[in-house]
Amino acid sequence: MQLPRDLSGLNRLLLAGALAWAAQAATAEQRTIAREHLRDKIAGYWIGQLVGNYLGFPFENVYQDEPCPVLVDRYYDARDAGQVKLNDQDLRGYTHIFAAAFEGAWSDDDTDIEFVTLHAVEQYGLDLTYPQITELWKRHINRKIWVANRTARDLMNRGLVPPATGAKANNPNWFQIDPQLVNEIWSAFYPGMTQRAVDRAEWGARITNDDWGTHPTRAYAAMYSAAFFESDVHKLVALAQRYVPATSPFAEGMRDVVAWRQQHADWRDTRRLIHQKYWHYRKDGYEAPVSIVSSLINGLCGIMAVLYGEGDFVRTAGIAVSAGYDCDNQAATCAGLIGVLRGASAIPDRLTKELPHRTKWREPFNNRYVNFSRDGLPVCTPISEIVDRILAIAEGAIVAHGGERTTLEGKPAFLVQCDFTH
Repeated sequence: MQLPRDLSGLNRLLLAGALAWAAQAATAEQRTIAREHLRDKIAGYWIGQLVGNYLGFPFENVYQDEPCPVLVDRYYDARDAGQVKLNDQDLRGYTHIFAAAFEGAWSDDDTDIEFVTLHAVEQYGLDLTYPQITELWKRHINRKIWVANRTARDLMNRGLVPPATGAKANNPNWFQIDPQLVNEIWSAFYPGMTQRAVDRAEWGARITNDDWGTHPTRAYAAMYSAAFFESDVHKLVALAQRYVPATSPFAEGMRDVVAWRQQHADWRDTRRLIHQKYWHYRKDGYEAPVSIVSSLINGLCGIMAVLYGEGDFVRTAGIAVSAGYDCDNQAATCAGLIGVLRGASAIPDRLTKELPHRTKWREPFNNRYVNFSRDGLPVCTPISEIVDRILAIAEGAIVAHGGERTTLEGKPAFLVQCDFTH
């Protein structure tokens, strides 16, 4: 639909937004979800990220030109250094020791920036602003941050506020992986409400990134939000493509990965093709910046893992790790996605309760999240409390955006105004 030419710029923008909202409302569909299932999926998101993070730790940035020779389906550590190449000089090679020492899960950038976002939303609401999130970043995020996150945080000290902190002109790391792994929480806040999840995830992405560096974040946000109701990973990837500009390098990569999945039964063949084309992406005179932590190469390996994993938690996470590059981050995102799709109850106990070698926990990660990286926030929080707090925000968002509380088979449930179609 073409807008009238005599409208002012602001009015045209407002009218365009209203038309987009109307189109979205016209395709909305109410879906029912039991409250206990909603909670299980949110738990699957948080616990799945933890599992993927720790599975990938030993292999982070180890494999580049070729993938890991084994499919990682268990926790590896320094004792396996003779079998595969891995990190064995720091925490990443000794996760079983740290799990025992912390008596549970511990913070890393796959979850601890979202831990800050959770506190920010509780303080300011889902419509928190860039100045508000800047205030909380400066208060809580000062250590153990890298690449685009580190640059954005330094720019905040110089007085810049997002989106200037992620803009190309200011942040040379605008294309890196950072926002893909720190914004999944928006989809947990907006289950089934994909457009709102995508919009707020991009809002978060622009704290650190710009241009196509935000596009993988949009794709994963759509998949996460829809996965509360859609269990077919191929449909999720197809849905994600709608939320990425068609001319984006990431959109082109998604189209390629979908086609290669149909042509090749072995994910390693597709991984080889991804590396050949997208490690050094050039098109129409444009050459994309290259990095082992680029959002482009890592994001596409995640799409590959989702498609070849076929909804299986271990296989999806394993492919994401074995693909290489910045694999702990991508594995956390992919494992969290399948955690939403299948629920926390579908994650194998051996990956959530048997990480320490001398003991077994009764609950996933001993129901304990130890924050040692984000200043001024609680050091030890039960995972069940984190899940319940996210659930409370999601419940409010559902009701505020056209949904309602109901019952299903005599138990509390929600009617959600979903805005995606099959």
